[in-house]
Amino acid sequence: MFKTYRNLKRLHSLYEQNFILVNKISGELNKKNSYTFQVGEKNSDSSVTVSRKKLSKFTDELEFLIEDITNIKNLAITCRLYKEAMMMEVIEFQNFHKDLLSLFDVKNINLQKDERYQWNLFINQFLNYSIRHGRAKKNYLPSWIQ
Repeated sequence: MFKTYRNLKRLHSLYEQNFILVNKISGELNKKNSYTFQVGEKNSDSSVTVSRKKLSKFTDELEFLIEDITNIKNLAITCRLYKEAMMMEVIEFQNFHKDLLSLFDVKNINLQKDERYQWNLFINQFLNYSIRHGRAKKNYLPSWIQ
C-alpha cells in the first residue's frame, strides 16, 4: 500500500509540475483559444499547435499537435487542465512509443503497465524543452515598438 501511495504522490507531483510549465508558455492561450510556436533547429523546425477547449469554469482541455519534421508520425496529445487543483494530466496520447523518451535526458525511467506516468513525463520534458528552445512563429510585439 505504501508503494502505491508513493507512486500516486509521484504522479500528482508530475501533474503539478506540468501545470506550472504549461502556464509559462500559455500567454497567448489567455487571449485566443489556439496558438502555434516552433521548436527545434533553425533548419529543421517542428511546429507545435496548442488549442484550448473550455469544459467548465475550473477545467480546460488542451490539445498539443506536434508536427513531425519528416511527416511520418505527428503527435497529438490531449491534456486536462484542472485550474482549482493546479494540475494538468495527459488523458490521450496518439502515436506514443517508448523510444520517444530517448529524446530527453531522463534517468531511471522504468516502463510501467500504467502509461500515464510515461505520457506525463514526456509532456513535462517537452514543455521544459519548449520553454528553453521554442520560438514564436509570429512577432507579437505591438507595431509602435517595432
